[in-house]
Amino acid sequence: MGLKIDRRANRIASIIGYLLLAILLICLLKVFFWEHSYYRNKSAETRNPQQTVITELSDAKNPSEDKPTDEEVSKYQVYTTSPRYLEISRLKIKARVKESSVNEYTMPVPDNIYDVMWYSGSSNPGQGGNILMSGISEGTTTHGAFANLDSLEKGDEIKIARGDGELFTYSVREIMIIDKNEAKNKLPIAQTRIDDKETLALITARRANESSETFNSIIIVRATIK
Repeated sequence: MGLKIDRRANRIASIIGYLLLAILLICLLKVFFWEHSYYRNKSAETRNPQQTVITELSDAKNPSEDKPTDEEVSKYQVYTTSPRYLEISRLKIKARVKESSVNEYTMPVPDNIYDVMWYSGSSNPGQGGNILMSGISEGTTTHGAFANLDSLEKGDEIKIARGDGELFTYSVREIMIIDKNEAKNKLPIAQTRIDDKETLALITARRANESSETFNSIIIVRATIK
């Protein structure tokens, strides 16, 4: 009788042991998969950092006024998915698009008044995001590419030719003129999409008059892809 009880007790102990082992294995698997998911997400965050919020526009300091020749424009090359040219027929503009990053929340402007600057931290044409570009309205002695940017009207077309030759067309949706002191609050708007569509934002500064050394207002034109 005692032998049967001992065997039954051993069997129960074995079952309990197997159950505890199974629970331990399940817990270990949960920890493993949680850590795998956590570090995979952290890796993705490292690869895809948050976009810098732009709160200022750089002032153009003695930009070059050397107009590029037709040959220099035609031979200009960029990476396949990067913007190569910005074209606005209404303003008779076909400008080379130079690439730049943002330094301490400040959007840079081109070194040449005839070029346009693309913030590489924003979207590429055709990616469905927000594309951010800046240009110069006034050089030291003559007008820049964005001199008449605020004369655009809703519905006007803006085109971007990409490095691989693909052409993207955008329709102007809004034109804003803001005071320089409003830049911190208003410039981040230029980094948002309109109606969840791919959006292009063009930004330039304007001086109060020809004798002014610094700009006092900022023009923002936003357009959505057609």
